[in-house]
Amino acid sequence: MQFADSGYRPLTASHFDYCDLAALEADLLSAVGGHELFQAKLSSFFRSAIDEVIDTARTGRFFFRDLEKTEKTYLGTKFEILLRDWLQVPRGVLLDLLIGGREVDVKSTTGGGSGWMIPPEAINQFCILLRVNETAAKCAVGLAKARPDYLRGGANRDAKTSFSAAGTRNIWWLVSDFPYTPNFWSLIDDDLRSSIMASGRGTRRLAALFESCIGLPISRVQVAAIAAQDDFMKRIRRNGGARDLLAPKGIAILYSETDRDLMRKLDISAGYREFVSFHAKATDDIVLLRKAGHID
Repeated sequence: MQFADSGYRPLTASHFDYCDLAALEADLLSAVGGHELFQAKLSSFFRSAIDEVIDTARTGRFFFRDLEKTEKTYLGTKFEILLRDWLQVPRGVLLDLLIGGREVDVKSTTGGGSGWMIPPEAINQFCILLRVNETAAKCAVGLAKARPDYLRGGANRDAKTSFSAAGTRNIWWLVSDFPYTPNFWSLIDDDLRSSIMASGRGTRRLAALFESCIGLPISRVQVAAIAAQDDFMKRIRRNGGARDLLAPKGIAILYSETDRDLMRKLDISAGYREFVSFHAKATDDIVLLRKAGHID
């Protein structure tokens, strides 16, 4: 089955690895609730991981390019940890994950191309291959068996190698060039960013953020960073939060984990654990949001 606009590209049924990778795909997608839910959460998976490492609240940084080289390397570990939690699978004995009784290694690259480094213990083993392009906010997720024939002949000082150009033709792509939630700071100019951050304490900063960035999905991690307070969710809620400041203006702050049905009715898209603001203008939308208590 093909999944429109996702870059889904399975191997052909005649491929040597077809049966093994089809079974791995089935077990992986079963763990996440199917391909549709996989794509829905994937749009925020990379965003949350990268935002956590940027750590705006404590570092004052806003962009992936601000990370140190060691932090960019650590992102691979971050992706692995979050993926294991998402799939609710244990660590393997030798490799990162145990999926359906198979040892599976997780490899990632943020530099584009086929830069996944394959260690000796992963050769002839299953791999989940993650590729992230933060500039374009595009990702890819593939499945492969790291057979020696697919890998480059040489190895680095750690005895790691990588897929050859020809070897990448043996990857089963779950998604390729798939858009994920971009860093919203990259979508606004520096003056607006400075204005938001200088607009007051946590509640007022969040109100300025959501009023200025109508319709832009914003990760929970970024919201916490902008609020810069432990109880950041309180700074959004009614009864003294940013919603009280925006509700009289007809602006609702919606959260994917509690407002999914309402967002669907309003034709609003957001990933897992993302916020998005919406300025109600149509009568039907105003009625819906007032009934839900989001606007006055």
